[in-house]
Amino acid sequence: LDFVAGQLIQQHHHNPSTATTTHPTTHHCLPSIQSTMPRRLPVKRILSAAIFAVVAGSIGLRRRMIMQMVFRSGLLALRSPRVINITATAAVLTYICRRLGIHGRNMAYLFGLFFSFVWVIFYRYFVREMPTVTYIRTLWNSMIVERAKLQKHRFSPTTWAYNRHAQTIICLALSSIEFLWDHTLEFERELVPSFDASANNTQKIHWASLPNAKMEKVDSPKPVVVLVHGFGDNRFHPYIQRICRSCLNSGWRAVVFSYWRFDFSETRDLEAILAYIQRRNPIAPLLAIAYSAGGHLLLKYLQAKGKKTPLVAAISCSGCFDLPYTIENIKQNENVSYRLYLNQQAKICAERHIAHDNAIDKKKMMAILKKHSDCQKIYDEFLYSLPTYSDKDESAHAVHPEYKFRFQTKRHYDNSAARHMDKVKITTLILHAEDDPIVSGGHVDWNAIDNNGSIIHMRTRRGGHVAWYEGLLPFGETWCDRVCCRFISGVLETHSQTNFIIDVFRRMQSLETKTPAEDRGRQTEIPERTESEMRTGISSRKSVSGFSGPSAIARICSASDIADVSARLDDW
Repeated sequence: LDFVAGQLIQQHHHNPSTATTTHPTTHHCLPSIQSTMPRRLPVKRILSAAIFAVVAGSIGLRRRMIMQMVFRSGLLALRSPRVINITATAAVLTYICRRLGIHGRNMAYLFGLFFSFVWVIFYRYFVREMPTVTYIRTLWNSMIVERAKLQKHRFSPTTWAYNRHAQTIICLALSSIEFLWDHTLEFERELVPSFDASANNTQKIHWASLPNAKMEKVDSPKPVVVLVHGFGDNRFHPYIQRICRSCLNSGWRAVVFSYWRFDFSETRDLEAILAYIQRRNPIAPLLAIAYSAGGHLLLKYLQAKGKKTPLVAAISCSGCFDLPYTIENIKQNENVSYRLYLNQQAKICAERHIAHDNAIDKKKMMAILKKHSDCQKIYDEFLYSLPTYSDKDESAHAVHPEYKFRFQTKRHYDNSAARHMDKVKITTLILHAEDDPIVSGGHVDWNAIDNNGSIIHMRTRRGGHVAWYEGLLPFGETWCDRVCCRFISGVLETHSQTNFIIDVFRRMQSLETKTPAEDRGRQTEIPERTESEMRTGISSRKSVSGFSGPSAIARICSASDIADVSARLDDW
């Protein structure tokens, strides 16, 4: 992909060295992170060169030009220090075997064998990794982390595609093949009034279910996992289908919030969706998982609501923290293919908004969409033209009625999720890969995140963007899916045990001064207590007060003691 993009740039007479100076709207606090980007591995270059050779031959380019491009791509591949070291090691071992007379019929076969052997060793000790988990070690966080075993969940990337571009693009394309024949999910749409229901606007949620399974949408105690997709995606995207399948197999319910509003800081729609689900399932725990740009939407919601949210816990996977920085980083430091992809996804988001919003001038909005091809310009002028949007600066609109790029919308960008991470007040897991080619973490104050007692930050060196594929082929559950399910299981288990203990203590306190009605006013001799009664503080004799005082709590030393207390309270 890098190779093809470079050839396209050269054909259009662009100078890549001036890419960082051709954008006058660059964010003023955007640091230079070009030097921190990892080297590109040769697998991508070789594959892209082969693909380009086939495509170029089909369109009639000269064979000499094709061979030159393939040769140049091979030379660029050899610049990788890993390939050079592994090749040199295999060559040395092959030479030693030849000098010792240990060789087969073909030296090339022996060299390939040593190359594969060294590659396996390199993968085993330098590619596989344990994640870095950072959190404030409160009792609550420690219980969740230990029960979910987050620190012990090793990430083993796809053997031949652990590069960040291979994880993000190649593995994604291959994983889509899985769902060409695997149709194990069914979705049922439900319309929910949005916050601006006065304009007859509604939002869509899609309940997922397995084939021939009962759809439980109302009055069920099963946990509900609300999924928020990424930039321009939908419920049919591979990562959404995978996590839906994992949740359903775990006994939970999965519902996809198919939002259409092209404003990634507007949280009132998500608030309305969660309130709607909670009203219909009052005793079911609610959790949320958001991906990419949906992560920014979820974090903004958590920051706005604090503890006044029906969510039990939340997860952000490769979540965006600052939309302008993310776009500028892709423009300056990444392949042009990512920028083209973002531009296309921005058009999809804008078209969805135009199709569903009844309070806007659709012709005017379509004119904006046709006017621009750049993602950030589409988003900015689209926001400016909306009747209302998040963090709208009315004074800037009044003083300068004519549109100016990122002037009237400055307040909207200044209140990004990256600047208010201290306002997150519920248990939140943040998953991020350091080599993410789309959402770079260079602008995020990770110290502020790690100092928030409600956030558990889990980071890997590899993984790409919403990827984390494992195995020989990128099919089935990913590392990210398993971590999310383990985290949810840990949270639900911790909540269940805590609520059980609190319920027992409340019942003990409610019986502290009570005696049975038939024994009121009697002067009876209290018999000696048994060992079990002295240990738990609850008497099995109805003529004796049911609770011996707060000291009974101190004698509870295990879960069996709590269960014994609960059983005696039921008998009482």
